[in-house]
Parts: sequence; structure tokens; C-alpha cells
Amino acid sequence: MGFSGLFAIGLSGVNAFSTSLEAVSNNIANTQTTGFKRAQTDFSNLVTSLTADGGGIESGGVSANNRTLIAEQGAITRTNAQSDLAIVGDGFFVVSEQDNENAALAFTRAGGFRIADDGSLVNAAGYALRGAAIDASGSFSIGSLGGLETVNINAVPGLAAATSQLMLAGNLSAGLPVGESVRQNFQVFDADGTARTLALTFTANGGGSFAAAAAFADGAAETIATGTIAFDANGRLDQGASSFPSDLVIQTSGGQTVAANFGALASGPGATSFSTAETDGAAFAEIAGITISESGRITADFANGLSRDIFQIALANFTNPQGLEDGQNSTFQLTSLAGDLSLDIPQTGRAGAIEASALEISTVDIAQEFSTLIETQRAYSANTRVITIADELWQTLTQTAA
Repeated sequence: MGFSGLFAIGLSGVNAFSTSLEAVSNNIANTQTTGFKRAQTDFSNLVTSLTADGGGIESGGVSANNRTLIAEQGAITRTNAQSDLAIVGDGFFVVSEQDNENAALAFTRAGGFRIADDGSLVNAAGYALRGAAIDASGSFSIGSLGGLETVNINAVPGLAAATSQLMLAGNLSAGLPVGESVRQNFQVFDADGTARTLALTFTANGGGSFAAAAAFADGAAETIATGTIAFDANGRLDQGASSFPSDLVIQTSGGQTVAANFGALASGPGATSFSTAETDGAAFAEIAGITISESGRITADFANGLSRDIFQIALANFTNPQGLEDGQNSTFQLTSLAGDLSLDIPQTGRAGAIEASALEISTVDIAQEFSTLIETQRAYSANTRVITIADELWQTLTQTAA
């Protein structure tokens, strides 16, 4: 090997450790970047040729390549935001750079999402989370990447619930004079969440029997049903002697039914006193917040106490995640080297779990990076020294020859 070979070897070392210094510098700069995956420099020796008669090899220096450790799990840190999401295990969030169904898709572990003004979940880099919409029946479909939608909590801006049951409890006075009536109003809700007043009227017939009538006390005040209810000698409801059924089905204008149950009603001495032992239904109310489960189910919570599942997060998994290509803003791009892609519900298949109010922090270990930085600096300096010495030898040779 001539002097030119010495220069080449030294220069290859300088270039290789410059590449390593680039990786270390980028790692240190991203110690606080959510979902960041550290890079590692892999070195390999260069061979210029094999010597004759199998006598060995002639070295040509070193080369270096930076490799992002994509599959490495970062530590999980807790936050106060329900929309902050961390993946514990395998998988990547599917995101798009714009809130556009036709936008290019990317993959990330950076789950610091917030609710944007338009209701979409967007991370710090402006990437919108994609998922499968859940309909009112609880059904959803996760097929291909193209079938995923931008997760938007305003997809269901408000929710109401129709009243389906009304259980009446209390005491219907046994001393109520014949022909005298008592009335109690109850609030029920139709399918649109509109409140209606349902009035129940009881008129004493004597002998523990009462004429009963159910009617709406608002609007046209239409009568729903009539009949009698009877009580035995112990003051308990006698369903066999009652023509007004204990489970009354009321057809409201919205089409729903309300089952009115009188099983907890008694008749005895003392004043008449009614209460609702159990009822349901709620007026229309807007969304108040969201909760996200470990299985990636996004539930909208409404101000009236109701809740409804609105989106299912899907995690993307790859046969070889190391084959993904680095993209901008802590994203990764699909390549043929990544192998087959599968969309999985968290905690199924190869997918890990979702942890809400948490973030996966950078995988960079600052102490390790500083140690590598010192080693890299020394190696870089040593290679520059090789070039200097080769230059001195060359000058000595040329001066002697002269």
C-alpha cells in the first residue's frame, strides 16, 4: 500500500466518525422529543483487494451508516391530558399530515394529541390521527388504510336518550275519600331529548281500588291509558285484581315506549307520597370530554351523563418495522423492506396496548450519548492524526529523494 492508501484510510475514518457524530448530535438534540427513536452508527471495514496466493486482504479503511432503532420501546411518562396517547408494545399510530381524507398517510409513535378547533385529534407536529368510525349500533370496520378516517370528536356533537322505564314508589293513601283524586307529574324524554310531562292520576273507588289514568300534561294533553289498580288487605299491589297493568307501555309521539312499573307502590295509612324509584332518559347535551381505553376505543362523554363510543384506533404493524423509512416530524414512511402491513385493534394480534394520559418519551439515554460523543471525538482526532503523520512521511520521502 502506498502513501495514497494511508491518506485514504485516514480520510475514511474522518468521514465515518463524522457520520457517527451526526447521529449522536441528533440523538442529544431529541432527548425531549415525544416518540423519538435514537439512531445508532454501524461501522464496517473496507477492503480494497485480496493479496495474491490467499495471503490476506488489503484494508481500505472504514465506512459508517446510521440506523434508527425504530422497534425500541421508549419509557412511558404520565400526563394530565386524556388525549395524550402512548403505545405499550408493538404498533404505530396511523396519521395524515392534513385533515384531508386523501392526504398521504404516515406512521408514528408520537402520541401527544390535542383536540383541534375543528374537533380532530392532532399531535404537536400537526398530524391528524386516523381510526375507524363507530356507528350508533356500535359497529365499525377496520379493513385497509384507505378505510380509516380522521378521528373527530365532533362526529357526534350531542346526544339524548329517550325514557324507557319509570318505576313508581311510595304510598297511595288508603284513607283517600271515594271520588277524590291525587295526581303526580313525572318528566320523561322523547327520542330527540325533548322533555315531556307525564301525569299519573289516581281516583279512590273504595275498598282498596283506585281508578288510574296516564296522560301527557303538555301539548294536546292526550290520555295514554286508563284502568284500575287494586291493593290487598296488607296494602300490597294486587296485580290479579288490577286492570291497569303493572307494566304500562306508553306510546309517545317520538315512537318510543315507557314501561311504568307500580310494583314498589303500596297503599296504607298516612298521606299520599310518590317518588320515582328508577327512571332513565336525558335531554340533549353537547360533548363534555372523551375517554380512551387500552383497546383504543374512543368514547365521547356528554354533559347529561351519557356516553357513546365514536372511534376505534387501529395500530399499524409491520413484518420488519426496521425497514420503515424515516420521515419528517417523528414519522415513518412505508417501504417494501418493511414487509406486510396489518391493521390491528390494540391488545389484539401483534398490537400493543394504548395508555391514555401518557406519552412514550425519547429512547435517547443522555449519559450513553455523552459517552459515545467522547469516544467519537477521540476516534475522529486519531484519524486526523493518521492523515497528519502520512503527510509528514510523504514530505520526508520527497525531501530525501530530492
